[in-house]
Amino acid sequence: MPSMDSTLDELIMRLRVDHRANYKRKILRQLPKSCYRIIFARHVSARQHFFCQNSGGCGSTYLIELLRDNDVPNCFHEKDPDLNQIGIEHYESPLKSSQLVKLIRQTRRDVLLEANNRLFSLSDQLLAAFPRARFIHLHRDPRSVVVSNLSKPEIEKYLSSNIRFQGSLAGPHQARPLVRFCHYWNNINRRIIGDLQRLHPQTGPHLSLSFDDLVEGRVDALERFIGHRLVHRRRGVANRGRVGSSGRFPRFSEWSDTDRQTLMDICGDTMSRLGYE
Repeated sequence: MPSMDSTLDELIMRLRVDHRANYKRKILRQLPKSCYRIIFARHVSARQHFFCQNSGGCGSTYLIELLRDNDVPNCFHEKDPDLNQIGIEHYESPLKSSQLVKLIRQTRRDVLLEANNRLFSLSDQLLAAFPRARFIHLHRDPRSVVVSNLSKPEIEKYLSSNIRFQGSLAGPHQARPLVRFCHYWNNINRRIIGDLQRLHPQTGPHLSLSFDDLVEGRVDALERFIGHRLVHRRRGVANRGRVGSSGRFPRFSEWSDTDRQTLMDICGDTMSRLGYE
């Protein structure tokens, strides 16, 4: 009669054999999917992608429609899903990068160029998803952007209902709308500048493109950057009035000295870095 020890040894050996057989069957079942994922990732990674980082209200819709007028393919404005909540959450408290990279690769694989201010905090993840990605920083003078934002109807309701103004991105919640919009412009553009400068060794130089140059047709640098000739260099401003702007808020030159100084105190350093005097 076999001993208890020999019986246990035999059972353990059988379990090991069964485990190895099951493991091999599992590997064989998963192998086609694994090979597809590897080939897909390499194919997507090898393609050129451009991402236009911006703070909103600075011509991103105009840019995409100008490119479409020139038959530049696969250009998107705030492609669905636009990742608005994810971009804000990542700004407030960094999310798990591997999951973000996977999501971006799956939802942006067919993009040649996307202009989307929701992606402002995701430059690292965009580059990880697409190693050949290059970036455009589209910006506009805050003295115009803040006036446009303050001309929205029901401004207090807008601020209280918009997720982008619920955290720290737009400064103190109790501050006046003028102050909050100044912080909003400054924090987004400062984040974009810092991220793109840090990523420069991997991406090469990014393109800094101003709203005024874009709408005035000064797009030679844009042509060279994306490698597409732009025969049509100007078009009507695409989204003027789309957000219900009424023009009630006065121009910057008509502001009080205190309000003008407030904007310069908050935005002045970032303005200088972008070439605004």
